[in-house]
Amino acid sequence: MYNACHNSSQPAANAVAAYNTWTSAGFPPSKLVLGLPSYGYVYGSNVTRLRTRSMSNVFESVLDFDSTLPSPDVKITNDGSGQVQFRSLVDSGVLVLVPDGDGSSYVGGGGFTREWDDCSGTPFLWSPSVDQVVAYDDPNSLGMKSAFAKETGMLGVNLFDISGDTTDWSLMDAIWEAMDCPVP
Repeated sequence: MYNACHNSSQPAANAVAAYNTWTSAGFPPSKLVLGLPSYGYVYGSNVTRLRTRSMSNVFESVLDFDSTLPSPDVKITNDGSGQVQFRSLVDSGVLVLVPDGDGSSYVGGGGFTREWDDCSGTPFLWSPSVDQVVAYDDPNSLGMKSAFAKETGMLGVNLFDISGDTTDWSLMDAIWEAMDCPVP
C-alpha cells in the first residue's frame, strides 16, 4: 500500500507512490485504475517482520509447509515466480477464517503466524519451523487499497486474478464493500 517507514528496497512500488507519480505527471485520478493482487510470494526466511523486498529468496517450486497441514504439498504457480494464490493459502490451512466481532477475519494456521506490517500495510505469514515467510494480500489489505482508490477519485480497481479468490469471494466482497458497491 505504501512505504510508511521509508525502508523498502522498492520505494516506488506501492499504491500511494504510483498514484502520486501518475497524478504528478498530469493524469487525472478518474482515469487511473489500481491493480490489486490475489496472490503473494513465498520466501525462504526466518524473519518475524517485513523490512525490505527482495526476489533473491523466493521459492520456485513447492511450498514446504509444515506436515501438520491438511495438504503439505501445496504447489506454487508453475511459472517459477514463487507466487502463491490467496485461495491456496486458505485451502491448505495456512490461513484460517474465524468469526470476529465485525464479521470474520483470517488467522495463521498449520504452524504459520499471521502478522501485519505497518510499514507497507501488508499482511504476512511466517513459520519458524519451516523458515518461510509469505507476503500476500487479504480482505483487510485489499479493502484498504480499494478504499484508497475510492477516496482519491480513481476510476476503480482491477483484481488480478479472480481465480486466486476463495469460493465464497472473500477478496471480492472486501473490495466491493470498500468501494461502496452492492455485494451480489
